[in-house]
Amino acid sequence: MKFGQLRRLTSLFQTLNPVHLLLLAAVTLQSHPASTAPGGRPPAMALPSSSSSAHVSASGASSESDDTPSRPDALARLTKVFGFSRIPRHISPNVVPPQYMQDLYSTLTDTGGLTKAIGPYNSNVIRSFPDKDSIHRMHFFYNISYLEEGEKVLQAEFRIFKMRPGPSLAPPLEPRTPHHILIKIYQVLDIRYMTSPKNLHLLDAQKISTHSHGWHVFNVTLGVLSWQRGTQINYGLLVTTEGSHGVINSTVIRFAQRNEHHDSKQPILVVYTDDGQRKHSTYISPDDEEYLEIKEDLLNRELRANGTLKDGIRKLNERTRHAQRAAHRTRRSTRAKDTGRKKRTYDMYRYRQNRRACSRHEMFVDFEEIGWSGWIISPNSYNAYHCAGECPFPLGQSQKPTNHATVQSIVHALNVVKDVGTPCCVPNKLYSISLLYFDDNENVILKQYDDMVVASCGCH
Repeated sequence: MKFGQLRRLTSLFQTLNPVHLLLLAAVTLQSHPASTAPGGRPPAMALPSSSSSAHVSASGASSESDDTPSRPDALARLTKVFGFSRIPRHISPNVVPPQYMQDLYSTLTDTGGLTKAIGPYNSNVIRSFPDKDSIHRMHFFYNISYLEEGEKVLQAEFRIFKMRPGPSLAPPLEPRTPHHILIKIYQVLDIRYMTSPKNLHLLDAQKISTHSHGWHVFNVTLGVLSWQRGTQINYGLLVTTEGSHGVINSTVIRFAQRNEHHDSKQPILVVYTDDGQRKHSTYISPDDEEYLEIKEDLLNRELRANGTLKDGIRKLNERTRHAQRAAHRTRRSTRAKDTGRKKRTYDMYRYRQNRRACSRHEMFVDFEEIGWSGWIISPNSYNAYHCAGECPFPLGQSQKPTNHATVQSIVHALNVVKDVGTPCCVPNKLYSISLLYFDDNENVILKQYDDMVVASCGCH
């Protein structure tokens, strides 16, 4: 061992905490057991090294390359990662996702699908179902059979858009339309007798202005739960409007229908669930250093993609000038010293070492290249990043090493135990992302996925 390396080891031992020293002592004693006296207990048999168990082909080369998956196999594995039970094949280009789901995606996510916050009602899956009944004006049917097994329904909302009041077709002798109406949402218990009160179960009601227009949201959680559990057959929902003198004609109080009005106003059932697959959710924060680095990466990528942005070019030029001035000051200061040549050599060594050191690198997942752009609405792609680089001795705090990695680094440097390599460069913090997509029944789903984007890397 060279003197310089020995000196670094000596200084390192002085900075080790008791945990590191105890672990290192245990490893050293196990690797170099004391010889036993006659009749004493013999040392334990050493375990075979990991390299001895590696599979080798008949030619002597590793068969690891044989495990490389084909494209269909890789896509099948990716499908499993995202939890897709089946891939939609025939999504009509005319189908437009509800505006509410698009707005919700924008609220909960940042650029690239990074999740900013948990969904409403602490949900991690939000599904919107389109109305499937195009015959009855005030009856709405939603096929919720696409709820995955094990999903826990937290809340269900019936969202309906009230149109501006239309001209009344009622006879002149009928009382005038009141200023306020009562909207009632019923669960239909028997489709054959939909107008019979005994075959309806009231779920929610709201009193609103007759002359108002816009969205109204009703709580239908109990109805959806009864459908999911199978205690009631799903016959859909019935909407009634009542004034002070009884039921009001549907030609006076109108609601947007899926096939009659703009897609953005279509009546939808929104179900908020917990799929039970939640791990350790980590959301981005404006104060996170890692998040700021990701934002800078996205900005630089946008600038590279659009070089005509004058403001972007100006910012890049300013950064370049600042970097050049800093480099010039460094070179001038270095030349003024007698040890300039040695320092430049050392700086170059440190520069190369830092470039090889464990760090985060870009890794883009492009859904168009995968062939999923026809049904994934947002994002079009995202930067998952990956960790790569060396974890050389001695490990610094910038490499975010664990206690075990620090001890492993020392053991490797001292060659205390054979076949112990350096620590590995792996993610030590990951962010969640959210996807907005169609399933094969044209339902729109907003789903959160944990541990999908590398926030930072470390030596473990």
